Amino acid sequence: MSGTSKKRWITWAVDFRADETGGMAILLGLFLVPLLFMGGLAVDYTRGLSVRYQLQAAADSAVLAARGTSDDAQSSVRSVANAFVKTNAEKLNGAKLKPAVVVQTDSGVRVELTAVLQTTISKAVGIDEFEIHAVAEAMRASSEIEIAMVLDNTGSMAGSMADLKTGAKDLVAAIFGSSTKSAKVKMAVVPYVGTVNIGNGAEQMSWMDKNADNSWHGHMVEGYSFGYELGCTYNSSGDGSSFDPGTGTHGWLDDGLTRFASVLGAALGISSAHAASAADVPSPYQFWPDCWIANPEKMNMFDTFAKIPNTTWKGCVMARTEWHDRDVSDEAPDQNEPDTLFVPWFWPDSLDQSAVDTSSPGTETVNDYLPDRLDLRNSMFPKFNEPWIGWGHYNWVKYNGTSATIDETGPDTLGPNKACPDPILPLTSVRSAIDSKIDSLSHWNGSGTNTAQGTAWGMRALSPGAPFTEGSSNPATQKVMVVMTDGVNNIDPVGDETLISQMSTYGTLANGRIQPASFSGFKAYADARMEKACEIAKAQNIQIYTVAFNVTDEATLTLLRDCATRPPYAFSASTSSELVDAFRSIGTSLTELRLTK
Repeated sequence: MSGTSKKRWITWAVDFRADETGGMAILLGLFLVPLLFMGGLAVDYTRGLSVRYQLQAAADSAVLAARGTSDDAQSSVRSVANAFVKTNAEKLNGAKLKPAVVVQTDSGVRVELTAVLQTTISKAVGIDEFEIHAVAEAMRASSEIEIAMVLDNTGSMAGSMADLKTGAKDLVAAIFGSSTKSAKVKMAVVPYVGTVNIGNGAEQMSWMDKNADNSWHGHMVEGYSFGYELGCTYNSSGDGSSFDPGTGTHGWLDDGLTRFASVLGAALGISSAHAASAADVPSPYQFWPDCWIANPEKMNMFDTFAKIPNTTWKGCVMARTEWHDRDVSDEAPDQNEPDTLFVPWFWPDSLDQSAVDTSSPGTETVNDYLPDRLDLRNSMFPKFNEPWIGWGHYNWVKYNGTSATIDETGPDTLGPNKACPDPILPLTSVRSAIDSKIDSLSHWNGSGTNTAQGTAWGMRALSPGAPFTEGSSNPATQKVMVVMTDGVNNIDPVGDETLISQMSTYGTLANGRIQPASFSGFKAYADARMEKACEIAKAQNIQIYTVAFNVTDEATLTLLRDCATRPPYAFSASTSSELVDAFRSIGTSLTELRLTK
């Protein structure tokens, strides 16, 4: 109370006593002191209640940060409590926080916070301060939890992989605490780029289309023409069909309607030309009037891998058919239903750099690992006097047992496994395996970003059914997916009008599955498939957290926010420290502790 206020109160009290009868004055005099004492206590008590409310909130936050060993817990609690007090100092009415007391219990952690509040009016009656206490206790959650971390490992992450690893390992530490193995915790790591590596062991092979019966197996090369029969002489029947351009001795390379050229030829009743004069063009490669060479109508990419002696299939896969949403669902692979199986990722050999330098200097080749067999063309044919050499993409004769130029060490790779990232780590309860996997991650250049497929495989890693079966079927098990990306869904361009783009899980833009065949068309398509993947995952009670790192595209930010289970689960980071903080926040949200008091 200020001096002026105190003087006014004394004056008012004296005047009041002077105006009253003696008895009343004596009575009021007897009650005045205790009333004033109680009023002073009430003011300070109200201030104390406000501090008590704030202190309890600090205790609740602190107890959830008390992890690991006793020393770690003390440090965590002190840090959280002090940070809370600093942020909310104006709400604590000047109260000073004493050191936090942390007690590790059999089932969790107990935190006791004490603040000292200096009194105001109560000092007049000898009460200088109040001690205010708040207690919070948390016990470890009894339910099991399974978490899949779906992590963008594309080339644009090159400068941020260290921060991604730090954040991911902080999340692991938050979930496991001081445990090295937990019967109640499992985690999976799902790296993705333009495709996902599921592994190539015996288990994975049981999910694969080994017989090329899947409707999308070989779709980029089946039936495509790539040259012509040397020395072929074709006499026109004069029926005027597109397969009958005239008479004479000539060769012909069809660069339109190529995918189904051989099928269409059979439908028109056109018989195969005479036997090949090029001895190294083996069956089942076939010849149609007027003498051009086409790939077989059915081609097996596993067979092609077998024809390259110095490499094998690494484990990356193409997207399944969109029919029944199989591309983003966890429908189990069934050998009796080929379209439920997965097709191996095979990035075809691209144009010879020597041919590009000679015939088409403006063309770009990004995966030249085998010679294109240029001897299968003839200078008599006018087409081969032109710069266009794109037919070399479809020449499968070059896969003939010759060792290729292979580099699979990354980030820049060469060969049929180009841009195939690190394999998935299925759900495991061994913390060291998870940490080691995160430490081994690296970025991979090429292909693009396909968060739709990353999300789909994150869901498959959590699902109890095939393909991955490590997930619990217990409905009480908490399922969580953390999806991180640093960019939009996209496919990388290539300076080759024959392909338009590099490879993706849907093929290239020129002869893949995306319509319209444009970069914006790819983004729209992949965004829609990601939206469907998130929808299917949520229907399976999987909680989804999303982390957007350096993403400025508003449509992508909206997509990630909508994918998250609820708004607070969608994080956006623009700096490396914010990326790490996002993972730490998710770890706090998914803590094994829950408040009980």
